[in-house]
Amino acid sequence: MELKLLKVGSIVEGEVIQVEQNTIYLDIQDRTEGKIHLDNYDRPAPDTFIGLVKIGQKVKARVQKITDEPAQILLSRLPLLIEEKFEKVQKLVETGETVKAKVRQVLDKGLVLSYMDQEVFLPYSLLDYDLVKDKETLKGKTLEIQIIEATEKGRSKRIVGSRKQIFEKERQEAYEQRIQARQGELEQINTGDVVKGIVDKIEAHAATIRFTHVVGLLRISQVSHYRIEKIEDVLTLGQEVEVKVIKKEGNRLDLSMKALQKTPYEQFYEEHKIGSEVTGTVFQKLPFGIIVEVAKDVRGLLHKNEFSWNPNDNFENNVKIGDQVTLTIIQLDPKKERIALSKKSKEDNPWKNVTVKRGDIVKVPVLSVSKDGIKVEVQGVEGEIPFNELSNEKIGKAEDYFAAGDMVQAIVIDANKDQWSLKLSIRRVLEKAERATFEQYLEDEKEDNSGTTIGDLFEKELTKTKKTKK
Repeated sequence: MELKLLKVGSIVEGEVIQVEQNTIYLDIQDRTEGKIHLDNYDRPAPDTFIGLVKIGQKVKARVQKITDEPAQILLSRLPLLIEEKFEKVQKLVETGETVKAKVRQVLDKGLVLSYMDQEVFLPYSLLDYDLVKDKETLKGKTLEIQIIEATEKGRSKRIVGSRKQIFEKERQEAYEQRIQARQGELEQINTGDVVKGIVDKIEAHAATIRFTHVVGLLRISQVSHYRIEKIEDVLTLGQEVEVKVIKKEGNRLDLSMKALQKTPYEQFYEEHKIGSEVTGTVFQKLPFGIIVEVAKDVRGLLHKNEFSWNPNDNFENNVKIGDQVTLTIIQLDPKKERIALSKKSKEDNPWKNVTVKRGDIVKVPVLSVSKDGIKVEVQGVEGEIPFNELSNEKIGKAEDYFAAGDMVQAIVIDANKDQWSLKLSIRRVLEKAERATFEQYLEDEKEDNSGTTIGDLFEKELTKTKKTKK
């Protein structure tokens, strides 16, 4: 058999003829056997050859060193292993198999990983966005990757890894799981349900409320019964809220917070009853009365008939919008959200005790005197005796004949409780007295034969009456 001249770098294959703990010997058909030590057999080096390699086993290796004294040929499997591993890496490009590699370096443009003792470069463009964000924490961690390129040029090898298909697949699977979970949760939610969620997003006119997998829309008009200028004045991101599903249409959920709240009117009705006294603000004036805001967004009507017992009271002209008024509730209508208010119910009606009627003669005190006549008090109310009703004769100024505190006798000539109108007359009392005297003289004339005429008697009586008045 012709022996080939071995040299360093030659590749040989031999049969194991001896196995020791740290060394194995191979028959390589040369002047002496070849030896392989543990650290040149594999990486990492095994602890022992015993039980790992058997006599007769074929082993391929590269000549590392040849010496004459002593004559020995040292072999190593490591260079061949590197090639074998690179070939395995190349096959991964074709198969697309996913493997695990450890991050050795974090560079500006990508990661350097180690797989089967090979350096693998993974550019950030092929790495998950979330991992790129935290790239500085990746050193020493193990990632699942695919080998998309393994080329060799001379002694230079280029191996490129990627996670693109992996994270896209993971993303798709996660998306499908979310869709499935969302659909399952959505099927469990129905119109009218009350659920709790988290404020996930706030926009100008609505907030997005997230449940476990499903989101719903809470419009600004459904946040509160009260007017809201900015939704963020009421809600904050991450806040837990309880909402009612007011509409479910396909995958869309319309939500409401105010549907779970008492309306301003309901709240008001709970806290007030008929007869309660409230202080409100004049909100609007109408031909038939005044609208008063008695609580936030709660308004009642003070009808003009409820202004005062006095029909001549000009209350509407005495208040302006924004004024505070204290009133009494006289009617509550929850169904129609109506509140009837009254001012006169807080006041006493002095006319309720007035019993005088037209034709009654009363003796009353004078309250005041003016050029138009005098004011008198009758059963607790004010009555008027016009100037032309003060006397049955022509007089000058009323002040010359009457003063506050005087007692006068007068006859009721008009009594209208509804209009708070009471007019009296002194003149008619005097005239009535004159008529009575006149009638008395007529009776006396029938019985008197002295020759005195009725005219004479009447003239004397009239003269006497005038002198008395003066």
